[in-house]
Amino acid sequence: MIKNILFGLFICLTWITEGLGQNIIFDSLAVYKHNGKRQLIKNKGTLISNDEYDFIVFYCTDSLISVKRGEVAGYINRHGKIVIPLKYKFANRFYNGLALVNDANMSGGYINPNGEVEIPIENPYSFEDFKGFYIDDRIVKSKELYYGYINGHNDLVIPFEYDDAKIFQDQRAIVGKKDQWSTILYGTIDKYNQVQIRPEYNYLEYQYDDIYYAGKFFNFGKPDYHYAMGCLNSKNEIIVPFKYDSIQLRQKYLYVKGNECYKLKLENFIACNIREEGWRIVDSRNGKETACCYTDVGEVKGGYLEVKKDKWGLVDSLGNVKIPLIYDFVEIYDDEVVAVKKNNKWAYFKTDGIQTTDFVYDYITEFRLGYALVKQSDKYHLIDKTGKVKLANFPVNKEEGTYIHHPVQGSNTLLFWKKGKYGLMNMNGKIIFPARSEEAILFVY
Repeated sequence: MIKNILFGLFICLTWITEGLGQNIIFDSLAVYKHNGKRQLIKNKGTLISNDEYDFIVFYCTDSLISVKRGEVAGYINRHGKIVIPLKYKFANRFYNGLALVNDANMSGGYINPNGEVEIPIENPYSFEDFKGFYIDDRIVKSKELYYGYINGHNDLVIPFEYDDAKIFQDQRAIVGKKDQWSTILYGTIDKYNQVQIRPEYNYLEYQYDDIYYAGKFFNFGKPDYHYAMGCLNSKNEIIVPFKYDSIQLRQKYLYVKGNECYKLKLENFIACNIREEGWRIVDSRNGKETACCYTDVGEVKGGYLEVKKDKWGLVDSLGNVKIPLIYDFVEIYDDEVVAVKKNNKWAYFKTDGIQTTDFVYDYITEFRLGYALVKQSDKYHLIDKTGKVKLANFPVNKEEGTYIHHPVQGSNTLLFWKKGKYGLMNMNGKIIFPARSEEAILFVY
């Protein structure tokens, strides 16, 4: 039971911080849940107000926070004051100054921070009129099963001529049109509907840093008919040739731009697989293969790659071995720390191959704020990157339940879990909010 809870918490925290990028800004607010109701809590352990809601949705540093109580939703500010009345059925978060809302009759549209409708929904009961956020002065809009784009003044700036359309990112959007066999093929356009990448790909995804991950069927109807993957840039130039069965770029769960809290950076290399031959390392700037071949690969991060032949190890972008391929598992936690498993015990290494702790831990986490949570001899400790203990000897108690802690935000606040509830303590182990929350109190969004 404890293993599952710890694993779930770790995955949740990792998804939020590791998965989203490098430059992390920690918010001073989080959501606290008690008796099924939610409130806002500060990182010092005090509640913003006594007002309770069924749902609270916000992201890092949002000035207006979407809340819902019963069947109505609206917005509060960061001090807990209602600034846009709870009168909507749906109230999405503000993004670049506009938020999509609907009332009980499914009318509404995009509102500004004063609650005024800037772009109305023209057809009530059709929430699908809009598709996506307001980004780069463009919103995807549908009409009679076709998609186009409007600007922030509700002017149609790109006609309804696409069978599929995605949000704008870095001044470009992925759009799709059906071919003669009614298969949607994808390409990209700029803000003025000028084609950047011709619509000829069966799959197209923007990664970041002007890289598109693409898949395409070649030689349709011929004996050598096949599907292959490669990479393009926004000029429709092929930078990784279409000869691979699959491609592993740096893992990402959300593309973020502008006023968000995280910024992703594309690595200068990716891992590409050719069936029956294995994985190889490819320079993402010119498509040159620098190393081959591996039976499996993991995370691409910080100029390093988790790789496997018979066992796991770590290599750099040229295939130079940094951690020998002799271990049960390796996992890059950040650009300098690697978790390594051997004989069911964990240790920490640096990415240059230097071992910093012994193989003595039954459970470990990434380092956050300079500290990691580890389990040794049935007790939990907070250690620094040298293995020195900061806080020690938090046991698994059969009567009290599991008592764990981990850094969760930028003011050195720790999350702990006891008897199935979550609370907060400071870095000296002093409880600043008792274990009352039914959900993890996470100050990173």
